[in-house]
Amino acid sequence: MTESTSAVPSPSLRERRRHQTESEICRSALDLFERFGVAATTVEQIAEAAGVSARTVFRYFPHKEDAALVPHRDIEATVTRRLAAFDGTAPLLPQLEQMWEEILTGFDNGDSDSGRQMLRVWCLISQEPTLLAASLRAEAERMEQTVAVLREALGTDADDLRPRLAAESLSTLGRVTIETWAARRAAGRDVDLLDTFRQAREAAHRLIE
Repeated sequence: MTESTSAVPSPSLRERRRHQTESEICRSALDLFERFGVAATTVEQIAEAAGVSARTVFRYFPHKEDAALVPHRDIEATVTRRLAAFDGTAPLLPQLEQMWEEILTGFDNGDSDSGRQMLRVWCLISQEPTLLAASLRAEAERMEQTVAVLREALGTDADDLRPRLAAESLSTLGRVTIETWAARRAAGRDVDLLDTFRQAREAAHRLIE
């Protein structure tokens, strides 16, 4: 599958407003979760802080925990572009590793907007079981989408275990990388996200040698 060179259409005004509202809810939820904890924070409090109604919060997020997990558009675009360019004739794992390395590069070691948000979320996840459950649920949904794309690229069906094994392996690798990096940063250590990913990848490769 070759990478498309066509220009990505600019979002409409309605989409931009929707994304802005979504981001405001996310920022408000994160602030409140950090101050009071997830259990003690209500949807009404999130709505008031974001300047919207509780009904609007529920329209965007079925569960309040989901509000803290909004992915940034640039990261979503990276995943979409990488999966669209997936080559079904080449080995799966190296392509998924490259995709994850590009995703993590976009977080700029916690210095970009998306990187700061991710660091805040994962520091919270280590203390909030319901937020961890929401994260795993979101990860499972993305996994199904990735597996479907890989199956299409390979021209196979559900009997072929390669797409799921490859996607699950790299998703676990990515999650372990982010968890480890966030925990080390929270402990005051000066660690680099990409270096952590490469260490995790090398450790995973040694397991199957």
